[in-house]
Amino acid sequence: MLLEKSTFVVTGASGGLGRHITRHFLKEGAHVVAVARDEDKLLHSLSDIESEQNERLLPIAADLTHWQDILRMKDTAVERFGGVDGLVHSMGGFTAGKTLAETEADEWDFMMNLNLKSAFLCSKALWPVLLKQGGGKIITLSALAALNPKTKRGSYQVSKAGLIALTKSLAQEGKEKNIQVNSIAPSMIETEANKKAMPDADSSKWVAPLEIAKLAAFLCSDRADDITGSIVEMPGKL
Repeated sequence: MLLEKSTFVVTGASGGLGRHITRHFLKEGAHVVAVARDEDKLLHSLSDIESEQNERLLPIAADLTHWQDILRMKDTAVERFGGVDGLVHSMGGFTAGKTLAETEADEWDFMMNLNLKSAFLCSKALWPVLLKQGGGKIITLSALAALNPKTKRGSYQVSKAGLIALTKSLAQEGKEKNIQVNSIAPSMIETEANKKAMPDADSSKWVAPLEIAKLAAFLCSDRADDITGSIVEMPGKL
């Protein structure tokens, strides 16, 4: 197993991608701190976890745009498992339909907080834990759209582009500390929510969540100790 005896925080754990990451990391032997804002939705999404794996699972409800919630999450994780070996930040959201000139300031702030600020705050909170343990891994979920922007989705694309810059900045700062930081940049992800939002699209060409989870597990393993600052593109068949 790639991640045996390690502990990882997985954010957005109640979402279509986060659920797959949580399950795959448990399958690979990790202890998982599964975090989402809505406690009922989180517990429901994880209710079918096998009993043996459930012993290695810690669900925590937290708003990851709020610093105090993040500190509580971090302290709870460390108290339960004795430390944290890394973060997979799959939390995020998408808005589209307006040009930047049409985008209201509160809509802009919503995307920046959800996709970028949350990643910064989670990384900031867990960084001292990784340093104390002698290193670790951070994975962010950016997007191909940040590398190839299109019209009427500007705030989303800018927030994901900022996430790429954050990833590369953290990677530089972690090089001498044995902390590797990488980002996965998929195209459209084949989740139920995305299929419902775009019922006429050919979802067979989208990226499967499990394939993202497998890549995240590899990047979080000791097999990827020499990989940092990378943006791994996953275009699927698009």
